[in-house]
Amino acid sequence: MPDDLKSTIGARVQAMRSVAGMTQEGLAAKIDRTPESVSNIERGKQLPGLDTLSDLATALNVPLVTLLADLVAPRSISAERASMEARLDQICRQLTDADLRIALRQIEAFLGPRG
Repeated sequence: MPDDLKSTIGARVQAMRSVAGMTQEGLAAKIDRTPESVSNIERGKQLPGLDTLSDLATALNVPLVTLLADLVAPRSISAERASMEARLDQICRQLTDADLRIALRQIEAFLGPRG
């Protein structure tokens, strides 16, 4: 696997863990791994297997596809961007359908002709 993919997934896991208010130790306990393993994943040193990715998604209360999105179209993202995307995902999941529709229209208006 390319290092960019490991780094991107690691940044996404770290951001989602942070948004969830969890420590590496707390996440490790929820997925039955060591804190060192979580640290290695977050730093892009280790690419977790599918079972571990599934466990991470469950522990972080996010759809598995959120962690796998960059497998389809790999891209490298900064930790800051991963954090912002994780926060936006969390906010969207809390909105009612009507409020999400409004938020989507606002984002589309912001994008203007670029989107």
